[in-house]
Parts: sequence; structure tokens; C-alpha cells
Amino acid sequence: MGDARLGETASAEVFRGNLDKLVNKINEERGIDLGQYRRPYLERRLAARMRVLELHSYRQYADRLDQDPGEYDSLMNTLTINVTEFFRDKVVWDSLRVNVLKPLIAAKREGRNRTIRIWSAGCATGEEPYSLAMLMLDLLGDDARRFLLSVTATDLDPRALETARKGVYDSTKLRRIPPGYQVRFVRVLDREHFEIAPHVRDHVRFSEFNLFDEPPLRVVDLIVCRNVFIYFDRDQQARVLRNFQASLARGGYLVLGRSEKLSPDAAAALEPIDGKERIYRRPARA
Repeated sequence: MGDARLGETASAEVFRGNLDKLVNKINEERGIDLGQYRRPYLERRLAARMRVLELHSYRQYADRLDQDPGEYDSLMNTLTINVTEFFRDKVVWDSLRVNVLKPLIAAKREGRNRTIRIWSAGCATGEEPYSLAMLMLDLLGDDARRFLLSVTATDLDPRALETARKGVYDSTKLRRIPPGYQVRFVRVLDREHFEIAPHVRDHVRFSEFNLFDEPPLRVVDLIVCRNVFIYFDRDQQARVLRNFQASLARGGYLVLGRSEKLSPDAAAALEPIDGKERIYRRPARA
């Protein structure tokens, strides 16, 4: 019995060791830090790729990466599951309109600062940042020309970002966009595709970014990061939240996914605006 347990322990250590070697290889050769993902999630997604390729060990998968560098892109596509829609979860967008964007615009109109910075973190194929831009342009109305509206959208998946930059989508996604917005902000290309109008795309900038890196923005009025934390453990979530706190302007807002929670430090620093929909605000004064 003792020898059997010893053998199982040794096998598990070899298994973990080979996975660690694979993770280090990918990081060193492509600068992709897989350590950001929860280990069980990472193992499941790697296993999915290995099944497709009919491989049976991490060593074999490492060899495949050497033989076919294009597999790196396939791996990232597997790791970043891009489940997103335009105006996903209507109740969240209703709360954003009433509790965040209208007060934000009113405050900007009262002050001299006419710059509005929004960060869509984990933007996937672009539906969320384009939705934010459409909603903002609607609320600004004729005053839109007097404001500098900037929506920065970041993601780790280069394939998703390529789709986002094109701004062309399958017609089945059109039903999620309000009819009035379809007229103002969308152009139908053919029976199967539509594109986001240029005057909307002009306000959105996409870039590849790892949420664990130094934040790319400061003095941000609104950060939206929904359904991304499910891939991270608590320490990693806290690390990203610290980055968000450093990026938020005083009085700036943060929106998370409904199943996601603030770390203790973030909860102490941010005030709830809509607790049910996970909308928070950095106090305007320290």
C-alpha cells in the first residue's frame, strides 16, 4: 500500500513538473503568462487542445508547439472563451444609464473637463466597448462634439481583437441592439453581416493587454470588467482590482460581473452604487 501511494505521489509530481515546464516554455517563447489562470481551468483547456491534436502528454504538446508555432494562437483562442453580446444583460445597462453615465455626464457638463475616459477590460470581440460608445453617444446627443469621448478596449486574445477592430458582425447579433441604435449606429452590409458605423468606431481603440501588467490608463471615469474574474484565483483578483483602483479617477466607476465580488481592500476603498449589479464608485474625495 505504501509503495502504491509513493508511486502515485511521484506520478503527480512529474505531472505537475511537466505542466510547469510547459507554462514556462510558453512564457519564455511568446511572453504569454499562463500562471494568471487558475490551475484546474488551465489543465482543462490544455486537455481540450491535446484531445483535438490526439496528444497524450504535456511533453508531446510542447513538441507540437515547436513544430507548429501557429498552435500558440489556437491555444490562446481556447483559453479565452469569448462569450459576449451587444448590451448583454439589459438590467446592467439600464443601471449603467441611470446610475453611472447620466450622473457622469452631468458632472462633466458642470465642470470644465469635457474628457470622458472609459476602459472595457476583457473586451473579447468588441461588442461591449461598441455598446458603451453607442450608449454614450446617445446620452450626449448634440453635445457629443463638445466632448472628447475615448473608449479603450483591451484583451489578451489577438484573434478576438482582430475581429473587434474590423467591427463587422454576424446579422444574428443585430437583435441585441435597440432598433433606434440600429438606425443611428449600424450599417447593414448584406443579409448576413452588419458593421459598426465609422462615427462610433472612431471613439473606440483596441489593444492587446494583460490585466496583471501596469495599467495602461489613468484618471479613468468608468472601468467595465465583467465575467473575467472567473478565470482568476482570489489573490489574482485582488491584484487586478488594485490596478483598477490605481486607474480610476476620483468619482470614477467600476462595473464587475454579477457573480464577481470585490476583494476586502477594494470593498473598503469603493462605495456600492448598485450592489446587485456590482457597480461601484471611487469616492470623489479621499
